[in-house]
Amino acid sequence: MKRSFAFACLALITGSLVAQGPTTLSPPNPIIGVWKQNMEKSTYSPGPAPPRGVGSVRQYAAGQDGSIVAITFNVSVEGIPSLGAISAAHYDGKDYPQHTIATLATSLASHIGPRVERTISYKALNAYTVEITQKQDGKVVATSTRTVSRDGQTMTDRSDFGGDGQRVMNVLVFEKQ
Repeated sequence: MKRSFAFACLALITGSLVAQGPTTLSPPNPIIGVWKQNMEKSTYSPGPAPPRGVGSVRQYAAGQDGSIVAITFNVSVEGIPSLGAISAAHYDGKDYPQHTIATLATSLASHIGPRVERTISYKALNAYTVEITQKQDGKVVATSTRTVSRDGQTMTDRSDFGGDGQRVMNVLVFEKQ
């Protein structure tokens, strides 16, 4: 009697879960977290690389609507720091504003978004890889592929862009902090 009651309860619970359909819980995005560039493993072609010991730091966070919010701190070859910010980026291939320190400051001060000439789009290729396209005034200026390792500890960003008639192909390697 006790056994049949237990089976009846189990059947009722199982039936209830099946009727509800699959759950919408998905694994956390492996990009979420803080990443520091490993300059020893990164390559700059044709170069030069930023000053020795200085690399990029990136932080990715989950937005409330499932988007990814990214803040990047970069250093140029001349040693000049820059800040980048992308908010509400979904991996849907659509263009999203890419802020610099100037456009972000204007946006925060005015509480309205400034005209952003630079956009970025993300297209998920799989759970670990995303294709990225950056545009300036609607024209593609850079493409890259960002891959997070299966163990979630290494991120590799392979960039391809042209500037001043010169093609640049960089491979930046980051480690999760």
